[in-house]
Amino acid sequence: MRVFRVITHIFIVLLLTITTQVGGLAYMIYLWLRRYITTLDWKRKVFNFGLFIVLYSLLSFVVLPFLASSFYNRKALPITHSVLQPLRMYTYMMNRHYVDGDLYDVLIHSAAQMQKEFPETKTYYLDGCFPLGAKFPLLPHWSHNDGRKIDLAFYYTDPITKEDKNGSPSWLGYGVCELPKIGEENMPEYCINKGYFQYSLLEKLVPQYKKNDYSFDTKRTKRFIQILTNSGKIKKIFIEPHLKKRMKLTSSKIRFHGCHAVRHDDHIHVQI
Repeated sequence: MRVFRVITHIFIVLLLTITTQVGGLAYMIYLWLRRYITTLDWKRKVFNFGLFIVLYSLLSFVVLPFLASSFYNRKALPITHSVLQPLRMYTYMMNRHYVDGDLYDVLIHSAAQMQKEFPETKTYYLDGCFPLGAKFPLLPHWSHNDGRKIDLAFYYTDPITKEDKNGSPSWLGYGVCELPKIGEENMPEYCINKGYFQYSLLEKLVPQYKKNDYSFDTKRTKRFIQILTNSGKIKKIFIEPHLKKRMKLTSSKIRFHGCHAVRHDDHIHVQI
């Protein structure tokens, strides 16, 4: 039993480290401190859980921002900003919302410009990078490991009223795709036929039941990408070729990401 407990603790530490970067450290501190808890069983369980949450919160929201800005020039993207917000809570709860200082400035400025041109528009970000390390991977992404990349959600309208609609049809932020229309270049089909099974995997895993409640907003999404490409700091933007052509975007910064990645007709990948 002791060996099993040790293996279980090691697994938890590794899992929390991989998924949150500092969760493993918080768990190890918790294991050390809990030896001194002598309350009754049910109170101990409640206290143990609360202790871990407190430790994790202190590391995530107090220590990490300081370390990230001091040593890696990374900033945590805002959580309650009027123009730029996380689409889903897990992004900042798992410390996946850090970006390079220059990228931070571009995103705030671009989102503010969007709200100025389209009142009440909120821009939503998805995965950025972890706060620490030059090459610490942000799974399952290939390249979100240096603070210079961010995924952003599309804009949508109400399919009935045609009015601008904030939010996303995906609970995850990914996986609900704006599919190629007849006659458009179909890179998802091409990549799958080439054997890249992972290319459309998220579309199969993420529920699609809210898809009919949202319509892809070509106008605002196009304008947002134009604002981003106009910035001298932005080097690359990845979206599916059929969307680039549909929105009549011509910037050389907008590129195809390759079949080795996953499809990009459910989000915008931006990097400096």
